[in-house]
Amino acid sequence: MTDSAIAARLINALEAAADREAGAKTALVSVNIEMLTRADAGSVEVRVARKTRTLVFMSAEFNTDGGAKVANASSVHKVLS
Repeated sequence: MTDSAIAARLINALEAAADREAGAKTALVSVNIEMLTRADAGSVEVRVARKTRTLVFMSAEFNTDGGAKVANASSVHKVLS
C-alpha cells in the first residue's frame, strides 16, 4: 500500500467520523499526517479529541493487522449549518 493510499484512508475515516460526531456535514479545515513506516495492509482507528459547537477535533491511527503503528493523523473539521 502506498503512502498516499494510507493518507487517503485516514482522511476518509476522519471526515466520516467527524460527520457522525457532529450529527451534520462538516468541512475539513486542516489535517496533519505523520507517516512512521510502510505497510501492505491495515486498519484505521478514529477518536474524537475534542468537540465544540462549531468545530470537531479528531485523531486517527493506521495500524497493521499485527498492531504496529504505521501512521498518525489529526484533523479539525468545521460543522456546517
